[in-house]
Formats: sequence, structure tokens, C-alpha cells
Amino acid sequence: MDMDRREAIKKMAFTGMLFSLGPIGKLYANESVEIDSKYFNYSLNPAYPRFDYFSVDSLGKSKLDNSPLILEKLSKTIFSSETKNNITRYFVTGNKKTAAWEFVPTKKGFILRSNFVESNVPWVIRFNQRKNHATVLGLVPGKNKISTPCVIHLPDMGSFKVRSELVKLLDYTSKRMNVPIHFVQISFPAADKRNKTVEYSFEIDAIYPKLGKVAGDARFDGFRRNYINTFQVNPNVMVLANNSSSDSCAFVQYGYSEVALFAPNLVDDLKAIDLVGMTVDRYLEGTKGYGMKGYTYDAEGTELVKWGGQSSSLDTYPSLLIAACNYYKGTNNTKWIKKNYKGLVVWAEEIIDRDCDGDGIIEYGFSGNSGSWSGGPEMRPANWWDTIGFGHKDAYSNTLAYRAITKFAMVSNEMGDTENAKRYSDFAEKLRTNFYDTFINPETGVLAGWKSADGELHDYYFTFVNAMAIAYDLVSKEQGNQIMDVMLRKIDEVGFKNFELGLPGNLIPVKRDDYTHHDPRWGGSTSDELNDGWQKYENGGASGNYVYFTLKALYHLGRKKDAEKILFPLLKGMEDGNFQGDCDNGMTKDWRTWDGECWGYEGFLVDNYWSVLAVVEQYK
Repeated sequence: MDMDRREAIKKMAFTGMLFSLGPIGKLYANESVEIDSKYFNYSLNPAYPRFDYFSVDSLGKSKLDNSPLILEKLSKTIFSSETKNNITRYFVTGNKKTAAWEFVPTKKGFILRSNFVESNVPWVIRFNQRKNHATVLGLVPGKNKISTPCVIHLPDMGSFKVRSELVKLLDYTSKRMNVPIHFVQISFPAADKRNKTVEYSFEIDAIYPKLGKVAGDARFDGFRRNYINTFQVNPNVMVLANNSSSDSCAFVQYGYSEVALFAPNLVDDLKAIDLVGMTVDRYLEGTKGYGMKGYTYDAEGTELVKWGGQSSSLDTYPSLLIAACNYYKGTNNTKWIKKNYKGLVVWAEEIIDRDCDGDGIIEYGFSGNSGSWSGGPEMRPANWWDTIGFGHKDAYSNTLAYRAITKFAMVSNEMGDTENAKRYSDFAEKLRTNFYDTFINPETGVLAGWKSADGELHDYYFTFVNAMAIAYDLVSKEQGNQIMDVMLRKIDEVGFKNFELGLPGNLIPVKRDDYTHHDPRWGGSTSDELNDGWQKYENGGASGNYVYFTLKALYHLGRKKDAEKILFPLLKGMEDGNFQGDCDNGMTKDWRTWDGECWGYEGFLVDNYWSVLAVVEQYK
């Protein structure tokens, strides 16, 4: 909004008049209530209790041009409305005495109030995921239900803290299969005979760790606006997921837990770490996620096998164990750890049992040999990078295993299980001792991604593999600096410069025989010579995924200048919305070629936002 219009609005704010912001929305103000349109723009339907425009900017910078609502055609009008003294009231036809719904603007949000009348309806807000991957953050006691208080979060836009004294459960649904538009919907029940008046308060807030060193510095706007982008609750599976209507991946839960440890309370006593605990509990109860053997996704009654094969991915149980340890660390919930300790021991044993030759390096069941991959769901690679042929001795999974077992050794010691604690500590130390010699490629000076069963090192200058090993102290500082020198030179050599898009996972193309999907759409190549999958999706595609570890490694080595060369463009990319939404070619922004062409498919992938953690760790 331009300054002339804003000044005009300020003058009108004391007249008690209804004023309009043109096509963007309507705001009501008088002497007692001042609406700051830098934070929120809306319009209300005159004939039905709903929003026709809904946009929020929790930083108050007037980024209010996106209203991600789905507005369905109203087949029958049974309401009328009137606005007096800034309050808009909706009346059921034939009942002008009692307002069915009242909308009351507040200084930084609004109140929805419902009074009991016959033929009333819930107030429903339905978000179009193609315009914004909104989510509702709260505890999910059952499928498609969410508890209050909770948070409605619109990534790249802002958040509303939602409270209700009388209504403790809301309907929360999401859907992306067999619908014309993927959506997230939250429904607020109308008052009933038992609760004749109910209120829902909505408070706009930017939810992020308050760091004095970054206060007022616009370079960190992407951090402030998007810190909680990492958290998306899928109401269908009742756990943290890629986004509100996508898969829950077992092998990324550790990342959510790391970000949650530093997050402020979401609303009242609800913490992000509580959502991690809710998710870990469901996995302990037997929920399967992507990455676990036998995982299927219910596509509207059709079970699609998405992870078959002989075992879960090699990084699944390390990820879950780290998440569990972080939940315990973040809550000091001794009752919970006593109840679940035996279940966590099972996960720990799953990890160390994967060391088949006794060298402390865990192995995957598939060989990782070049040309060995079928490309089908029955033969999945070892880790998160699920189109690249990681197998056998996988450096990434071993890095996570080291962190998981080290953390769990400390938990075991606290539980008085000193025998297991020592065994876990000894295993972690053996892994650390043998890690560098197992994976270092003397020809390049960096760590290979995996060592296949035939003894070959598969090295594509993996940025995340090398950074994680440095960040988690699996190499010495001297070794880390040598590795990072090579990696940064290689980034310059290959010509990647646009850090607003993140980083590539690998800096040179993965050979066709080392890639599990040969379709160029997914990064595969028709041939090594044609190389038509290069920079698409996981084969060198740029994204925010795992950039956190490069930042953490550089800061860990004291290379602040190198880190900030990547960090500040990345934060600008977050603020500019580079990692969410659709593109003209039908792909999505969560993966890009180096010149910015889109090759993603999720539309929103929470892993793109883990880098906010590097800001907290460095500037707290």
C-alpha cells in the first residue's frame, strides 16, 4: 500500500466510518480500535459468514497481495449482514434478534463470536495450497481433529495464534488426491444449546527465537517470517510431514526436532517440541512413514506401495532416535522416557545391528554397485536422497547414526542402563575412528557419498555429506578445513552462484548407473553423454534442503565470511518466496536448475527451511 493511501486511512480511523481498501479488502476502525493494515487485509462476504479475502504479514511490511482462499459458490443464501461500531453481524434469515456470527476486529487480529441460533453453520476457512501451503499447528488427538490453542501458519506470510475457552477441538482437514485444488481447511463450530456463545480469538504474530543480534536487521526477515515453516501437521496421518497434505518421512524427523529445540512457544504452553513428541509417539506405536519398509500411501482408498524392499532406509532409525532424544532433552519428560525407553532401545539396536563386518560403519542391504538399481519401490536407496544410488556403506546415514548413538548413550546413562550406555559409546567411537578412512577419496580430497559392496567410492562432490561430517565432528578441524577448501573451490569452478536458490546436493552429474530413476524428469539421464537430467531434482538441483549443514560446518570451522556469503542470499530467497509454489512449466519451486527453472513436485517441502537453525546457533 502506498503512503498516500495509508495516511488517508489514518485520518479516517477516527471517524467511525466504514472504509474500504479497494480490491484488497475492507477494514473497520474507530477511536477505540485501530487496525494496522500493514499486518492484515480481509474482506467479509455480505451474504454468508466467511472471508472473501484473507491475507496476513506477521512482520507488518504490507506484503498483503496474496489471498490463498478457495471461494466456493454459495448455492443458497440464508444470511444477511450489517456492520455497526466496527462489528459485522450475520443473521439467519427470519431472525434479526440474535446474530449467528459476529466478526470483531482487534488491534492485531480479530475475534469470531458465535451465538446459538437454529440453522447456523460453522465458519470455514479453506486455503488453496497452490497459493499457500497453510498448516495448522497443534496437538492432533484423532484424525482430522486439532486441539486449541493452535496456530494457523501461512508460510512466507504469517501466523495467527488461535484460542477458544469453550471449544477444545476443531475440524482440520487437508486433501491433495482426486480434488481439483489441493486444500487445507479449518472449521470453527457454531455455538450450540450447551455453549450458547463461543468465541475464537485470532492474534497475528511472528513466531521465532528473539535474537538481539538480528533485531531490526532486514537481512533476517526471511528468518523471522519463516522460522516455523519447518513444522507442518498432516491431519490425516496425525504427525509432522513434508506439508499438510503430503507424506510423513521417518528419516527427516531429526531435523524437525533440532529446529524445535530453539523455537519459542507456539501459543500459550504449546511448544514445537510437543509436536515432535506427538510424532515420535505415533512412530513408537507402529505408524509407518516414508523410508520404512512396507510404507504405503492411501490415495483415496488405493494403497500405493512407496517403500518396499528388504529393509527400512539406513537413516530412518537414526533420525527417529535423534528426534526422541531431542524431545526428552527439550521437555525433561522423565515419565515419557521411562515409558518409552525400551522402545528406543529397539531403535538403537536396529542401528548398530546394521554393522555387518564389525568396523563400526553400518551397511545397507543393497550393494550400491553401479548399475544395480531397478528403479522400483522394491529397491530403494539407503537414505533421504532417494533417487541417487546410495548403498552399502553410506556416509550420510553413518553420520546420522553417529549422532543418534552418541545422544542415546547419554540418555541410557541417565536411565541407569550403564552397560548399554558404554556399549553405545564404544560403538559410536569405533564409527568415528573409521569414518574418515572409509569415505575419503584421495583423488578429490573430499568424502564420497558411499562405498559400494565392490569397494568402489562414489563421489560426486556431495555438499551435504561433507558438511554434515564436519558439523558433527566426524573429521578433525584440519581435515574439515581441507575438505571445505576443495568444496568451495569446486562450487566456484562449476559456476554455481545463485545462493538465493540454496545449494546443489552434488556439484557434478551423477552417472546413469548410479541413479535409480532414469527418467530425466527426476534427474536421471538418457545417457552419461547426453546428461539430460543434470540439475533436475536431486541430480544437482538447487534447493534449500540441507544447506543448513554447509552453514553449520563453515561456522564450526570459524569461516564466518564464507558462511554469510551463502546465508544472506538464502534468507533473501526465503523472504522472496523462492521455495514455495508453482511455476509456469507445471513444476514447483522446491527444486530448481541453477538458472532458476523449477523441477520440484511437492509445492512446499519443509526441509527447505532448516537453515534457520544456523541463524539461531550463530547469533543467539
